[in-house]
Amino acid sequence: MTISQTHALWELCRQGLPLSADEAERCWEEGRAYTLTEPVKLPREVEGLLEQCNWELGAAQAST
Repeated sequence: MTISQTHALWELCRQGLPLSADEAERCWEEGRAYTLTEPVKLPREVEGLLEQCNWELGAAQAST
């Protein structure tokens, strides 16, 4: 788990979405990108952080 992913999980919990944080962690651990399934409006910074985490996952997989 990267620092960005840990931060994203913390932010999801802080936004009141602990189940989404669990789902995101599961996706990233399995090597899959995470997409928020609940119709929730997140702060732009959190949305950007989730995108960054998915990008990091793709970049890590491309380098292996």
